[in-house]
Amino acid sequence: MSNATSLYFIGVPYCLCSHVNKTSCDRLSYAPLVFLISLLPVAELRGSIPLALGLKVAPPLLVFLICVGLNLLVIPITFIGLDLLAPPLIRRSKRMASIFAWFLKRGHGRKWGMVGLALFVGIPLPATGAYTGVLIAYLLGMKRGQAALAIATGVVMAGILATLATLGIISFLGI
Repeated sequence: MSNATSLYFIGVPYCLCSHVNKTSCDRLSYAPLVFLISLLPVAELRGSIPLALGLKVAPPLLVFLICVGLNLLVIPITFIGLDLLAPPLIRRSKRMASIFAWFLKRGHGRKWGMVGLALFVGIPLPATGAYTGVLIAYLLGMKRGQAALAIATGVVMAGILATLATLGIISFLGI
């Protein structure tokens, strides 16, 4: 039994193991690192999906599901982090307190807030992801549940667009 066949029987798809050498499946050795990019600010799934599909670490649907799932974990973690870090910063710095107050005043009563937040996060460009979406929602004093749903919707939209663009199904700017 070849190494590729034995990996297939333990649950690794055969297509991932077609280039197996005697010691390991090279493509799978990149998988944890590639998928952890989904958790990094700026890159998030906008960087991990093209990288994972380019390295062929998994089939496109699995890449999409893992990257989106990991990127969705960012939402509650970032809200908790801001809850822990922002109040001490506001108490210690008058400048930070004025910045937070300014954002809260400007964001109050905006009717397109949730739709705008989902569309902003859904743009598959660096620095428009879940981290930035949570920061915007926090600064504007949006309701957590609604903001988390809008950000999650944007993450899924960005994941779909990044996957389809990487596979060449859609193109941006006609390139």
